[in-house]
Amino acid sequence: MGVDISVLNFLLKFRRQIKGKTLQLGRQGWHISSDPNTSNYQNAQAVLRRYDDVTRIETLAGEGGFTETLFRYLGSDSVMAMDASPYEGADIVHDLNDPVPPDLVGQFDTIFDGGTIEHVFNPVAAFQNAQQMLRVGGLLISVNAANNQLGHGFYQFSPEFMWRMFSADAGFDVHLMQLTLVSETPEPMDAPDPEKVGHRIEMGFTPGATYIMMGATKVADVRPGRIAQQSDYTSAWDRAGA
Repeated sequence: MGVDISVLNFLLKFRRQIKGKTLQLGRQGWHISSDPNTSNYQNAQAVLRRYDDVTRIETLAGEGGFTETLFRYLGSDSVMAMDASPYEGADIVHDLNDPVPPDLVGQFDTIFDGGTIEHVFNPVAAFQNAQQMLRVGGLLISVNAANNQLGHGFYQFSPEFMWRMFSADAGFDVHLMQLTLVSETPEPMDAPDPEKVGHRIEMGFTPGATYIMMGATKVADVRPGRIAQQSDYTSAWDRAGA
């Protein structure tokens, strides 16, 4: 889990929207070279230049290969990490399979899941925990496996799942939902809401490992435990008058 060039490109879209007290789900690693002689560095610098033509990639690399420096650059006032183990120096040790304690509810302005929840056995519980820890008005950014990473984690997530997980009924307003190949030259494409399109959207094969990336604002407090249905089925039931 962590920030590579594809993830950096997505995070930069939310520069200045990322703010305040920030929580990383899993202490996020920095997976970009600081060596100007490498193509990885050069491609990362080209991505950064789209948003900021002054900053150098190496100034975003944090101590020990982690991303606290990056998030302060993006707008965070403070950066903490939650993990099920303290082995990477997490500030909060908690298993996201279990409900978060009351003192963490509504405590964060920004939450970033950079490929952690795909490794959690109960992903719905994990996402709902993240939703609960976010303040109303706060931003949640999620990057997880979507395709061609079978065996990397427990799960790969579809746009349908993410749209239902962060629907208006869940108290969220999704700003951006995109799919992108894991690449040093990212070219993300929008992943529309099947409910709004009116039919199931199947992505089929992709040329390589693919991320699903989402940024959403919490607009209302909703009690956890909501069950969603796949949108094309609910549409069929409505048409049938069921």
